[in-house]
Amino acid sequence: MTVETTTQESRAIAVQIATVFKEVLGAAEVPATDSGFLDIGGDSLTAARAVSLISSRLDARITVRDLFRAQTADALALVALRRRAA
Repeated sequence: MTVETTTQESRAIAVQIATVFKEVLGAAEVPATDSGFLDIGGDSLTAARAVSLISSRLDARITVRDLFRAQTADALALVALRRRAA
C-alpha cells in the first residue's frame, strides 16, 4: 500500500466519520473533517453514539477515548485505519 493510497483511504474514512458527526449532532451540513468534535457541539452522550456508529460502519473498534483524543474526523480516520489493519 502506498502513501497515496493510504491518504486517499484516510480521506474517504474521514468523510464517513464527519457524516456520522452530522447525524449524531443533528447538523444541517457535514462538518469539515478538520473540525473538532467538541467544537461543533459534541458531548459525551453524542460521542458514545458516534463511536458506536463509526465502529459498526467502518468495522474498526473505536472508543470514546479515541474520539476525545483525536478530536477531528481526520485524526480519527487514522486511528480507524490502524484498527482495521490490526
